[in-house]
Amino acid sequence: MASQYGQQSTGDLNNCRGIKIHTKLPGSEPDEPGPQVLTRWSKSAQDRPLKRTPYESDVVSRNVFLCADVIFITSCGTATFTKTGRNATIESLRNFELAFIDEFAVPGKKFNAAAFNATVNEGNAKFQQAIADEKFTARRPVLVDLKAQFDADAAHLRSKASRGKITPALGTEKKNDINKTYDHALGR
Repeated sequence: MASQYGQQSTGDLNNCRGIKIHTKLPGSEPDEPGPQVLTRWSKSAQDRPLKRTPYESDVVSRNVFLCADVIFITSCGTATFTKTGRNATIESLRNFELAFIDEFAVPGKKFNAAAFNATVNEGNAKFQQAIADEKFTARRPVLVDLKAQFDADAAHLRSKASRGKITPALGTEKKNDINKTYDHALGR
């Protein structure tokens, strides 16, 4: 059976093997290739898989990105270990300040000005040493702020303790404030 478009069919339309397409158009050159036969098993040019995947040509760039990923991941681990050392200093200052509150924010305890001043001086020395030892200038203002907070807490505690106005809530409130301040300084 022939159609007006130059196609021949064997009549079996359920089987793609039976369709033949003639590529020769009326009035075309005689040395063009002959008819193309499409079957269920043959694929047109657009359906054939590429001989090379696009990534095969970029083996070098793929390896470069792989190496960059490895370097990035290992540097994150290194930065974490270094950061932990600096955080240890801040944690040490936090523990000192919490112990300071535990020692002097006790209701009913007689205020000992000499011991209080000695502990405040020890705290000031610890803060000054931490500020001096900090290699990264961006972290120094954080330590300066923590020292200023320690000085404010010490002055407030001295005022309350010297007048005998220490309450259980004061110690708890100071500890909560200190923990919030240090958590913020550590980026938590």
